[in-house]
Amino acid sequence: MVKILSRAFSYNWKYYAAAVAVFVAFWQLFSVFSAVRVADDKLLTAMRQNAAYFEKAFLEGDVFETQRIMWRVKNENIKRITFHPIEFEGTKWIFKEAIVGNLYGRPRAQLNREVPLISNGVELGRLEYVIDLVDVNSAVFGQNYALFITVVFFFMGLLALSNIGAIKTIFSIERCVDETNALAASGEHSKIRDSIQRSIQSLPAGLRSTPFAVLIGRLAEVLQKASRLESELAVSKATSDLAAQVAHDIRSPLAALGATAKGLTLSDDQRTLIDGSIGRMQGIANDLLARYRAPGAAVPARSETCVLAPLIEQVLAEKRLQHRDKAGVKIEFNQGADGIKAAVDPQELQRIISNLVNNSVEAFPGAGTVSVSLVASDGKVLIEIRDNGKGIPPGILAKLGQKGETHGKAGGTGLGLYHARTTVENWGGSLKLSSEPGKGTSVTIELPRIEAARPAAGAAILLDDDPLVHMNWKLAAKAAGADLKACKAPADLDAAIVNLPKDTPVYIDSDLGDGLNGETIAADLYNKGYSNISMATGHGPEKFAHLPWLKVAGKEPPWS
Repeated sequence: MVKILSRAFSYNWKYYAAAVAVFVAFWQLFSVFSAVRVADDKLLTAMRQNAAYFEKAFLEGDVFETQRIMWRVKNENIKRITFHPIEFEGTKWIFKEAIVGNLYGRPRAQLNREVPLISNGVELGRLEYVIDLVDVNSAVFGQNYALFITVVFFFMGLLALSNIGAIKTIFSIERCVDETNALAASGEHSKIRDSIQRSIQSLPAGLRSTPFAVLIGRLAEVLQKASRLESELAVSKATSDLAAQVAHDIRSPLAALGATAKGLTLSDDQRTLIDGSIGRMQGIANDLLARYRAPGAAVPARSETCVLAPLIEQVLAEKRLQHRDKAGVKIEFNQGADGIKAAVDPQELQRIISNLVNNSVEAFPGAGTVSVSLVASDGKVLIEIRDNGKGIPPGILAKLGQKGETHGKAGGTGLGLYHARTTVENWGGSLKLSSEPGKGTSVTIELPRIEAARPAAGAAILLDDDPLVHMNWKLAAKAAGADLKACKAPADLDAAIVNLPKDTPVYIDSDLGDGLNGETIAADLYNKGYSNISMATGHGPEKFAHLPWLKVAGKEPPWS
């Protein structure tokens, strides 16, 4: 108890001092008010009792008798009384003022009052009297100091006792903080929440359900999660360092492998497969290093216009070689039209296809077939990876594609499908899963198709600020017998397009330098009635989705 009271005083001594000061001021004001009321009442009573004697002495002009009577009227709280006689009309009293009592040199703390002196209904004059507040206060305190000290200590005790609950709460919080710091320092993060809950239970019963206690409980949950995230971050950092080290160290063996393969006698198919695999591994290593050097930075969604079939076929050739020892496993590729194009990152697309094929092969309890198809329809490209494996239950299928969700894969992290879905969406496409338990699973990747624009030899216009692009397009146009007007600035385009038909093919680069935007120029031409406008750019179609009338082509000449 002594410890609690001492802590209460240490925390609140300023407030206690202010409270005592207010109490003392109130006590003094009340005492003075009471003393003045008593002085007034005594004066009026004494004046009524001595009014007749005072009138007789006053009329007889006996100044000494009037002063003696005034001494009887005066009481201990009045320092001085002055009698001012009344002057009647047409007459003047010889009687002068009568004064009793004394004052000393203290101009402040003096209360001046006056009252009429009446005898037999006639006002003889007025009494002016002075009350010294300092003397009154001293007298009151001298008479009641024991009571005053007792009340002050009683008042202080009430203040201290009223804070015992708050001090107990502070003790609980201090113990909780000390214990939490100790657990965090020792790495026992899992015990932090239980420690804080015990501290809440140690609070007075009336405080356990208050908003403050609820806040502390939620703080416990936050600290628990923060500690867990700190541990996960440390593991993630270690994994990132390991991945970066592997990516760095693997580049030299890959370079040596590539150099050795060049000296081997291989078939064309075998050499293509080895070169492609080495290139893919080098691309993966470069990507890991890039992510490690910029931790936390958003990885840009890179894309370029690619013919998809060769990319897919290269991956499937690797997969056939990888899984050739699995009896009865077949990997097929069914290609639709030639030259199907889409804007993708070729390395990322190959990584996605590789992971999806691996998932399908791992779904086979024995023999099975993975069928990959590539078709184009209605401006879209569809890549489907289908297997006849064991399938996925509906409850699990709905969760797949979310971060951390996996199924039927020992040691799986759920990152493969999540990465595939987000990457495809960044290309402006979508990834869909369908499955039937016992019959198999299908993954469909849908991408915007980039049409291979091959206009007939005739007039065409190019707006691009790159001289190398101009040279490439002019050579292709010359070989195809086409009339190409290559422009470097919007003013050149305005001059070149005069008198040409509104359906003349116009190719505009998106980034024209000096802050010029190709989409703005394309929109202006469209508003003027030109209907055959294409963006000759490396950006994917999703960037121009808000302009449905605008075609998107690559940087290759349309006649190549």
